[in-house]
Amino acid sequence: MKASFDFFNDLPRRTIRVRMTGEFDVQSIERFAEEYREVTREYAGQAHFVLADMRGTAPIAPDVAIVLGEVMAWSRRHGVVRCVHCSDDTVYRLQAARLGRMSSPHDDLTVDVVSVDEGERVLSEAMIGLEARLHG
Repeated sequence: MKASFDFFNDLPRRTIRVRMTGEFDVQSIERFAEEYREVTREYAGQAHFVLADMRGTAPIAPDVAIVLGEVMAWSRRHGVVRCVHCSDDTVYRLQAARLGRMSSPHDDLTVDVVSVDEGERVLSEAMIGLEARLHG
């Protein structure tokens, strides 16, 4: 299945929602990375969240993982404080977790969930924590 992705940037909730499906190759993941950086730049380095719905995404090749890992690390350096991953493929879930650990030592930013609804609850809790830190 051909790779596809879409972004929805919910600025009031400081959340980028990502939907990925299919089989990514280097060309498609580079397009994904370019658009992801574009959306992330809207936060100008300020704290924000990501909900990545990756259900239906096939495991990725090592050269694709390099590009995805680089953009994950870049996004964390540019304000991501919580990244929620929802995947229905065990191998892809493990790949994403490994890339997260490579991006952040001890990867305390990534939470794996079994549904988008659970991911929304995780982000709501993270939002409360962020608001408390921002507004003391």
